[in-house]
Amino acid sequence: MQWRAGILIAAIAVGACSRAPEARQFEVRGQILGVDAERREVLVDHEDIPNFMPAMVMPYKVSDAALLEGKKPGDLITATLVVEEVDAYLSSITTTGHAPIKNPGAGPAITDADLLKTGDAIPDVTLTDETGASRPLSSFKGHRVALTFIYTRCPLPDFCPLMDKHFARVQQEIRSSPALADVRLVSITLDPEFDTAPVLQKHARAVGAAPATWTFLTGSRDDVRALAKRFGIITEPGESAAILVHNLRTAVIDAEGRVAAVHSGNMWTPAELVADIKTLSTPAH
Repeated sequence: MQWRAGILIAAIAVGACSRAPEARQFEVRGQILGVDAERREVLVDHEDIPNFMPAMVMPYKVSDAALLEGKKPGDLITATLVVEEVDAYLSSITTTGHAPIKNPGAGPAITDADLLKTGDAIPDVTLTDETGASRPLSSFKGHRVALTFIYTRCPLPDFCPLMDKHFARVQQEIRSSPALADVRLVSITLDPEFDTAPVLQKHARAVGAAPATWTFLTGSRDDVRALAKRFGIITEPGESAAILVHNLRTAVIDAEGRVAAVHSGNMWTPAELVADIKTLSTPAH
């Protein structure tokens, strides 16, 4: 299976009223680029979704794994997108035809073999933290970890800045709960040429990161991109050197350094991430 990605942007508005807003439904028309049955996820190159989202390539969860049966890259589809307060998913998928995928040889790609699966050990890559110290990922063993990818110049409030805000909220939960004292947060830059250790240190202070809990990492471009690819992250140049086009994925890693859960996009909440962490065994000390 091969994933091909373009701009991945999900703008989900979360209501702040006391009563949860009613779910909204939208029609999605497009072409399937990839199917991941294990994650119950389909990658769709879709047309404009009126009053919700412009045309783009976007990974979507499905409400029922059976919706993916018989679906394959190249299928033309019409689907129903359900957007709830803190979730979004496809509730129906109808195949309307089949066509060759546009520019099948162009652009970056992630194969099924590239992706880390639940239970896989994360690569032991040595990066550099915000203090300038070398930091192998194996140094986080013995801790439950939430890991995400960001870059400090990201201009989209629903992308990297939102990941920072979510991690700041999770950090508050860690501080207030002794049962979460072992948990560590890791943010890895996708823009290592600009996001050097001093830049990340300044950014860490700006978002209120506690050094003992929340680490920011940079490294060589090749190491960072190769690691990001294992987590399903693709990056492309944007309209200027200061902008990267990328998707979002946030992983929960157990104390043995194995992938426990992965959240795609920005359609997750700090409470959901903390709930995932709490399902993991507390490491023995």
